[in-house]
Amino acid sequence: MRESRWQQFDFVIVGCVLGLILAGVAMIHSATCGSPCAGLLPPSSYALRQGVSAVVGFALLVGISLVDYRFYRVYAFHLFGFAVALLVLVLLIGQGGADADYGSKRWIYLGVFDLQASEVAKLAVLVVLARVLGDKVEGPLSFRRLMASLAIVMAPVGLVFVEPDLGTSFSFLMIWLTMVLVAGIRWRHALLLFAGAVVASPLVWLGMKDYMRERLVTFMGTLVDLEHAAFDEGYNVLQARISIGSGGLFGRGYLEGTQSQLGFLRITQSDFIFSAAAEELGFIGASVLFCLFVMLLFRVTRAADMSRDEFGRLLTFGVAAMILFAAVANLGANLTLLPVTGIPLPFISYGRTSLLTNLAALGIVQSVLLYRLKYRY
Repeated sequence: MRESRWQQFDFVIVGCVLGLILAGVAMIHSATCGSPCAGLLPPSSYALRQGVSAVVGFALLVGISLVDYRFYRVYAFHLFGFAVALLVLVLLIGQGGADADYGSKRWIYLGVFDLQASEVAKLAVLVVLARVLGDKVEGPLSFRRLMASLAIVMAPVGLVFVEPDLGTSFSFLMIWLTMVLVAGIRWRHALLLFAGAVVASPLVWLGMKDYMRERLVTFMGTLVDLEHAAFDEGYNVLQARISIGSGGLFGRGYLEGTQSQLGFLRITQSDFIFSAAAEELGFIGASVLFCLFVMLLFRVTRAADMSRDEFGRLLTFGVAAMILFAAVANLGANLTLLPVTGIPLPFISYGRTSLLTNLAALGIVQSVLLYRLKYRY
């Protein structure tokens, strides 16, 4: 590849992600090394697996960036079909994760690796939506193209909802909504979609599993009286708030958190890893992580603005939406501002499929930067 093209590679993105991943692996080790923790070495099995996945993920990022992003446009519907097939396969042979007791099926076990198909499907949805929405003529989206994009995204939304996984199914809709807004939607069409969502909401409520409704009801209870709600399903969010508050300005020190190390804070390596980080690293450490996310999203949206074609622009905005929604959902749950959905904090929470998917998505962003000066075919 020519040197001039490599000069377009955004190393700030790589630096931000590297910082987040290193912090994530360190906090995963802290959360899973046992109590009392022997120290940094040997790394816990969770931290080791996450670290290996990060190395593979960075190789994936570089490899994908070397492929012209327009190549993915050609095979957009093939990728989407493969993703839908994976989601169907999950319903047939998949096994549950943390919510297995509720009858969920989210994972395909491949021996040494557990594949979460819904994470992989996000990439395929990004690509196919960018193609469908990007092929429009100048001006706002036509109603026909808008409905076509909605029909496409509803396939994975429905399949993931049946698993059941409410948070991830909602994330597909948020990605779609962001890309539709970027592509340009008429106000009357937006109002029509809003009315449709209002009409459909009772059906969604009826289709939820009991434990999903309990989580939403518990969240509403925490807004009124957090301590009272903590006697039931709200225990985790109360412990998360205690963890964040007890960290103070500088934190209790790495491996010195009481809430996480003594087991009061549960699911620390994934759902509530930010709370554990805030307790051990304090407000300053948590702020550094937040700033890394902000800088990362800024650079991704900058890449979208630099794109020379609509497909690349929509693709990169979709990646930004995917990372932003996951971060907001996880941080909001830790701060008791949103219900707990189980969505991992990108690059920090334990989750190998999520990590690989996010790094692959950033590889596509880098490809847009590297090949944006090439003539569109």
